[in-house]
Amino acid sequence: MRTIDLILLLNDFKKNNRIFVEDGDQRLAVVDIEIIDDSIVLKTSNKLHGLKNWEFLVLLNKKDYYEFPIFYHNKNSHKQLFGFRVANDCLLLG
Repeated sequence: MRTIDLILLLNDFKKNNRIFVEDGDQRLAVVDIEIIDDSIVLKTSNKLHGLKNWEFLVLLNKKDYYEFPIFYHNKNSHKQLFGFRVANDCLLLG
């Protein structure tokens, strides 16, 4: 998924929804982003509170990032983000 696509989709949701990455049965809170080789990698944590939707959108909404694909860290590699779902006022990316 490209950054601009995710931004447009997330704009329709509540500003205070928390952002998580859903990997199998595990939910990891998104706490920051990192730019690596013209792509965005989501930094996650299972111990910290996740970013709220508005905070996440502020980090992503930079014109230089719009065409970048989005990945999340999964064990020893990166997996590309393909979509999300909503559950219990949380946005679950995956």
